[in-house]
Amino acid sequence: MFIKDYMYKKAEENAHNEIMAFLLVVLGINLLIGGLLLMVLVEGTPNLIILFSSVPQPNAQIILESTLIFGGFIVALLGFLLVIYYSRKRAWYMHQIENHSLYRRKEDQVLKSVDEILKEYAGKKKRE
Repeated sequence: MFIKDYMYKKAEENAHNEIMAFLLVVLGINLLIGGLLLMVLVEGTPNLIILFSSVPQPNAQIILESTLIFGGFIVALLGFLLVIYYSRKRAWYMHQIENHSLYRRKEDQVLKSVDEILKEYAGKKKRE
């Protein structure tokens, strides 16, 4: 397999991983919003001090709310970091493909076919 084909496959793989990481962000935001909505709908007024107090009341609702909120925040943050990571990796592979293509174009311009060299040589001979 040529290096250019390998680079294309890696760039496609990183694009796929970037989409999966974006879906992680969407999942995290959904969990976060779900936890906040649960807090507002059940309690009526959002009481964020309960989530950050040192001794929370042993209530299943508060445990569920805090799990959804903190879990959603962590998943969204992780997804966001992965989107940046895979985007940069894909950009690096695309840059390498572009550099390889430019090198090949320069190489093709330098190398002339035998017919072109003979025509130039024949043209110089006729002028002399």
